[in-house]
Amino acid sequence: MDESIKFWSDFAKQYRKAMQEDLSREEELLRLAAEVVEKAERNAAEDPKTDKVLVVVVEPNKAPYKKVISNDLDTFKDIVGGWIEHISIAERFNGSRIGIILNEEGKLIGLPDNRVIVGRNGVPDMFVGSFFIAAHNLEGDTVSLTLDEAELYIKKFAPLVVQV
Repeated sequence: MDESIKFWSDFAKQYRKAMQEDLSREEELLRLAAEVVEKAERNAAEDPKTDKVLVVVVEPNKAPYKKVISNDLDTFKDIVGGWIEHISIAERFNGSRIGIILNEEGKLIGLPDNRVIVGRNGVPDMFVGSFFIAAHNLEGDTVSLTLDEAELYIKKFAPLVVQV
């Protein structure tokens, strides 16, 4: 009987210790999540979503160019010719992202070749159809590129093979 009591007493102590460790981990995760949300909200306040955004459009067999477009899904779909997919290509100074918006079914529906994109892993991929480059705040809203960013991406995407 004493062995059984000792066993259950030890088990209860270990269980309480494990539960306390889980609670500590959970509290730390909640603290980290709150920090991320706070950072995203600050970033969105500094770089809010607007009705129009400056992007760089990259069409097959053409030089990239700046364009101010409506900041809505229908406009995005019109540029790429269908449903959109976002591929992140860079991080901005404040942690927000720059990405390529392209047609998610472009290869399946036979859109024309546009640019060979060589990713960070060194693997090339043919991007097809028209796409555009835009910035996104930390809440995921599409926001304008700066003029300097637009000029950078116009130069970067001028060749037919692009390293990102």
